[in-house]
Amino acid sequence: MKKFVSILLVLFVFVAMSVFVGKTWADTKSASVQVKKEYRFVMIPILVQAWFDIVHNAAVEAADKLGKAMGTKIIIDYQAPAQADLMEQNSLLERAIATKPDGIAIDCNDVNASLPILKEAQKRGIPLVLFVSTSPEGSQIPYISNNFYDQGIIEGKELLKRIGNKGNVAILHGVPTNSAHADRFKALNDLFKQYPDIKIVATGFDYDDVEKAQTESARILSAHPELDGFAVVDAAGPVGLGLALREAKKVGKVKYVGIDDVPQLQELMRDGVLDLSIATRPNTIGRWCTIALMMQNLGIESPIWFNTGIGYLVPEMVKDGNIKGF
Repeated sequence: MKKFVSILLVLFVFVAMSVFVGKTWADTKSASVQVKKEYRFVMIPILVQAWFDIVHNAAVEAADKLGKAMGTKIIIDYQAPAQADLMEQNSLLERAIATKPDGIAIDCNDVNASLPILKEAQKRGIPLVLFVSTSPEGSQIPYISNNFYDQGIIEGKELLKRIGNKGNVAILHGVPTNSAHADRFKALNDLFKQYPDIKIVATGFDYDDVEKAQTESARILSAHPELDGFAVVDAAGPVGLGLALREAKKVGKVKYVGIDDVPQLQELMRDGVLDLSIATRPNTIGRWCTIALMMQNLGIESPIWFNTGIGYLVPEMVKDGNIKGF
């Protein structure tokens, strides 16, 4: 992936040089596109959280490299709500549009509820890209993600292996209106229903917040001492759950598989709390947010879906310390 991104940066330099001297690029929407001295891309996550920090840092890294290669400056204006709140996020989005940025990257709490505001940005000619959130059909908004339903199936099957395809399980949901969380949650439910010896005994919500995930996990563990397995759907879930399992002295007794590769989860894995996490590649997502917005600024039509695929985090990878991740 890094090699491919480097090749793409070379392509951008070629494009930038061509349009800067007034030549026409085959895929541009206008006859000529001038590379500006500075670009400002607003990035709005669901909330302040470690996973989104990784996305942000990767976007900044790509902006620095891409800006240097093109002879321009790219600013990533990161605006994170304190918690997963639709009204607060929509307010940030509206204010961002009013400042006339050169692009907006956003992971929506509820993409359908935010769609009218996103359409207003499109109407004003502001480049958009969704990350993690799936673009509503017909909206023509590019989005960067993997197949979250498939990711949920993979996680669920790995959990079933660890409990012998039988027993009592709980599912910790995230932000119920977030498309990625909802897709994984549906996948887990669909999968578990196919196994007659699997019983879903509890469901909770963590709203992608580690503290809430720990509290909700502890509540479920206390209420269901017979629990065999626990499934999660977001990056905060496996961290909060791991901390709750350790506190309840149930590490190894209640099995679970993680989602993503945030630093705290890597530490839990190194301590033996879990042995597998199915990662969403936040570094790849952050880099492609910058690239996708710059493509649109240069008049190059971008794909509607940038499929990042998934990564598998295992103990061997973190035995000597935390890694940068996927």
